[in-house]
Amino acid sequence: MVRLKIKEVLKAVNGCLASGGSEGLINGVSTDSRTVNKGELFFALKGPRFDGNKFVGDVFKKGAAGVVVSSKLKTQNSKLSMIEVEDTLKALGDLAGYWRELHPVPLIAVSGTCGKTTTKEMIASILKNSRPIIKTEGNLNNLIGLPLTIFNLNNIHKAAVVELGISEKGEMKRLAQICKPDVAVLTNIGEAHTATLDSIEGVASAKGELFESMDGNGTAVINIDDPWLKKIAENINAKKITFSLKSKADVMLKEARGKRQEAKSSSGISAALLIMGEEISVKLKYAGMHNLYNAAAAIAATFPLGVTKEEIMEGLYAAETMHGRMEIVTLRNGITIIDDTYNANPLSMEAALKTLADMEGRKIAVLGDMFELGEMSDDAHKKVGMFAQDTGIDMLFTIGGYSDDLVSGAMERGMLPDKIYKAQDKAELIKALNNVVKEGDVILIKGSRAAAMEEVSDNLKSIN
Repeated sequence: MVRLKIKEVLKAVNGCLASGGSEGLINGVSTDSRTVNKGELFFALKGPRFDGNKFVGDVFKKGAAGVVVSSKLKTQNSKLSMIEVEDTLKALGDLAGYWRELHPVPLIAVSGTCGKTTTKEMIASILKNSRPIIKTEGNLNNLIGLPLTIFNLNNIHKAAVVELGISEKGEMKRLAQICKPDVAVLTNIGEAHTATLDSIEGVASAKGELFESMDGNGTAVINIDDPWLKKIAENINAKKITFSLKSKADVMLKEARGKRQEAKSSSGISAALLIMGEEISVKLKYAGMHNLYNAAAAIAATFPLGVTKEEIMEGLYAAETMHGRMEIVTLRNGITIIDDTYNANPLSMEAALKTLADMEGRKIAVLGDMFELGEMSDDAHKKVGMFAQDTGIDMLFTIGGYSDDLVSGAMERGMLPDKIYKAQDKAELIKALNNVVKEGDVILIKGSRAAAMEEVSDNLKSIN
């Protein structure tokens, strides 16, 4: 729990006390006027469709200890502490940075185009075997969510694991300033948020700011199988731990024990890895060979914190799949759903399709739109359609504004028209699927968050 004097807040955020005293205490931080608790400090954030300054009166009525505002406001009670700053979002991050300095526990920051949430969960699962930790919960990985995560640090914690998500240039640098990572992990670089980051080069540059933030005392975890990360790593001033599934590295694959994944929810991956030359056997509950990359990244990230082989093995096996993230569910009628509806970009689409291709049974891909790709959108969707056919998918169902591109790519690679179904809406898609699927089928359902493809997976689960 955050416990600070108003005068500490003033110094941390470089604010001006507009009313009230500086000796009062806060016992928490809130950015939501609807849920603010008594004694908390409310940050009046502003956005395109909201202005927290309008709710200052409400939060004081609820017992807030103070507010941080970006506009000069009148208050009917001069005893209430009101702090004025130029930018309340920056002030939120500044206070979180100050709180982080007061709690200098080892902090591991994880980012990348895909796999960052799974890797974060694996890291946390390994570490909690030997110490109390905090980790990013849900999607609290941005300029608002990261500070709220940092504020959960208290004196009992011995480590922190945070996920960093960006969509704009400069955001990663700011996130790193706030959390000051001791270990930084980038899982991979791929086409995502190119509408705002312009190109894959722009993605690499923006994500690479995480490594650039490291000083000589920090450790960068490098996926040397990713050409962009390998290039970025050449110019960073930090200790390096490498991982790879293809070549020699500090954490590397010795052997993946390897039958095709069985079409059932309990299927997982077993592998022999080498950690600094020492062999370790790991077993995951996750499907898909790409999750071995996430496991290797998690091992490399926790190694500097002195974890044991036993903690690694137990932690990786204990890590559970998360809802909507390569979640495999076998229904009563013998149909298996790969629910990967949480989000999508070209790299994660390819990984999911590879996983589907390795499953036993008739393989059906149900794909929605990938958003925030800008000018790359048409070509990216076409390439995913091509990849679906190249990996041997039996049927392709599409929905959304980029369906034509998915279909065009699949047919260009030789998929027959009678193996493709382009739906106009979710109701039509669900009806078509229910008319086609049969026992033994494996269905991948995937799309970007805004595509809401979970409506399809949830319906199939409820009917069957």
